[in-house]
Order: sequence, then structure tokens, then C-alpha cells
Amino acid sequence: MRRSIRVAAIAVLVLLPLAAAGAKTQADSTPACLPPRVRAWQTGVLRADRLQHLSLAFTIGLGTGLATREPAGAAGTALGLGLAKEIRDGRRTGFDPVDLLAGALGAALAALATRAVSR
Repeated sequence: MRRSIRVAAIAVLVLLPLAAAGAKTQADSTPACLPPRVRAWQTGVLRADRLQHLSLAFTIGLGTGLATREPAGAAGTALGLGLAKEIRDGRRTGFDPVDLLAGALGAALAALATRAVSR
């Protein structure tokens, strides 16, 4: 468990500073003329897009973890796919490091669940 959490944490700590340098996020493209309540929901930490990143990373990671019985495999697969998606988004709408962080959280949860099931 600790190894998979370390892998997820290292990936996030290494990739976020690289991505944050000049990254344009979807929050930057949300019109400022919207009411503050609507704007907060669309750009907040728990917006639907970020919850989708977390849940998809958890699902993919748990599937891989159950197949391999390796928590590190669960975290690595989910993180790798999340990073690939954000790199692809970087060419279109902009790399969003918070989306990657949500995916890393899902990957860590998948590693924990894999470890719990594999006992």
C-alpha cells in the first residue's frame, strides 16, 4: 500500500509543477459574466468534470488491481492513462493539473481498495 501511494504522490509532485507552468485550464475559459454561484460550481474543486476524473481513475485502477493483485499496478495504470489524457487535452483545451490531481486521488484509492481486497 505504501509503495503505491508513494508512486502516486511522486507522480503528482513531479508532474504538477511541470504542467502548471503556463497551463491554461478550463476554469480560465469560463465567462466571468456568470453569477458567482454558477461560476463557483463550474470552476470549483468538486465540479462534475473532476469527479469524473476521480471515478474513472478509481474504476480503471481497481479493475487493473483486481486482475493483477498488485496495488502498484492499479495506481500506475490509472495515473498513466490520466496523464496521457491530460497531455492530449493540452493540445486542445489546455492541460489541467487539478484534473490530474483528481485522477491521482482516484488511483490512490484504487490502490488502497486493491490492497484491501487482495488480503
